[in-house]
Amino acid sequence: MNINSAGYMEDLQNIYKNLFQFNPQPLWTLNTETFKFVDVNEAALHLYGYSREDFLEMTIQDITPQEDLPELEEAIKNLKKTSNSIIVNRSRHLTKQRNLINVELKSSAYESNGVINEFVAVTDITEQIKIEIAFEMAQRELIRREQRYKALVQGGSDLTAIIDLNGIYKFVSESCGPLLGIEPAQLMGKTAFDYIHPEDAERVAQTLSKLIDMKRVMIDPFRFRDGYGQWRWISTAATNLLDDPVISGIVTNSKDITDVINVNNELRLSNERYKLVLKAADEAICDWDIANDHVDWGIGFQEIFGYDLSVYNNNLWSENIYPDDKEAVLQEMKETLEDPSIPILYSEYRFFKANKEVAIIQYRGIFLRNEEGKAIRAVGAFRDITAQKHSLNKIQMQNKQLKEIAWTQSHKVRDSLTRIMGLVELLKDEEFLTDGQKQLVNYLCISAEDLDLGVREIVKNAERS
Repeated sequence: MNINSAGYMEDLQNIYKNLFQFNPQPLWTLNTETFKFVDVNEAALHLYGYSREDFLEMTIQDITPQEDLPELEEAIKNLKKTSNSIIVNRSRHLTKQRNLINVELKSSAYESNGVINEFVAVTDITEQIKIEIAFEMAQRELIRREQRYKALVQGGSDLTAIIDLNGIYKFVSESCGPLLGIEPAQLMGKTAFDYIHPEDAERVAQTLSKLIDMKRVMIDPFRFRDGYGQWRWISTAATNLLDDPVISGIVTNSKDITDVINVNNELRLSNERYKLVLKAADEAICDWDIANDHVDWGIGFQEIFGYDLSVYNNNLWSENIYPDDKEAVLQEMKETLEDPSIPILYSEYRFFKANKEVAIIQYRGIFLRNEEGKAIRAVGAFRDITAQKHSLNKIQMQNKQLKEIAWTQSHKVRDSLTRIMGLVELLKDEEFLTDGQKQLVNYLCISAEDLDLGVREIVKNAERS
């Protein structure tokens, strides 16, 4: 080799060293027999945080996590078997600060002085791996949500559907079958208004038309014909997703609330009957939460006693007891509250109506107690018995007058009757009477005795009443 050739080779070596050392890509060379680093560039030193001296004293096992060593050894064995080819694989390495980084390694084998070395280009893909993991997790979450959505839509108790502005079905969930007895395919392409009760159709259409300006509307319950020809009550929420390219329609979520409507109707009828019964009985109900000292007044208090229940008054009862009766009534209530043996309280007293008219009321209260016997709640019925009391008093007065009349009349009649009966007895013994006259006197005696029995019976009956 001549001088020029030697200089050329030296120039090439310098160029190689410069390309290796100052390459922005982290690079190193490795002895595949000892696993020690042969050379390393500045970018690799910066990536791993070691000085050149420290790095060249290390082996590749020093920067490999313990659990990854078997995989490392297998990779180097495979590299030795190849020639003139580049192997790309991913690995995990440890920095000087013992931080774990993910790297992509592009390796090729070359022979130097009878030893196979490995030339490696390192790319830090830690952030890329994080992105890939996040993306993979997002993909799994998306799949999970899709599966959950399908499970909810297809197997849920609600009916989910997609319709257009004309109410034509574009999608119907599988729950339609068990819910309404209609298979989804039967509804596809048909309009919902073919199944909505004619009396409800216009109202439903008007509500849906609001979706032009609103995102979501609630449709008041309406009747929907099921697969058996029966009308079911449906409650629906509709959401405008016409601008969503995936949906491109109005999403409706419906529930069958037929049982709720029927129960509410039965409760309404029951309440109406209850109110009529209370009204017919002239009674008002009050529910007293004793523990919290709160009273719920029934509507009867306004209808019967005239009090405005829109203005709450916890003392409506106690403040309007007639003054002469108040102390006794409150004492009776106090004793009932304190005596666990009293489950029901009956009481009668006078009570002021809203117009200050005095009413006679009959109270019947049921007291609920806790395990210690303490009264915690009372439900009572107040009945206006003023008219009955007045009628009873009138009857009692009439009976008293009748007794007095009966007693007076009976005694006056008996005085006269006694004298008549005495005269009759005297006449019976007179000899101057003819047989015909004696017969008349005998008839007179029998009549007097019958009259005496009648008077006695009147007195007896008058004394019983």
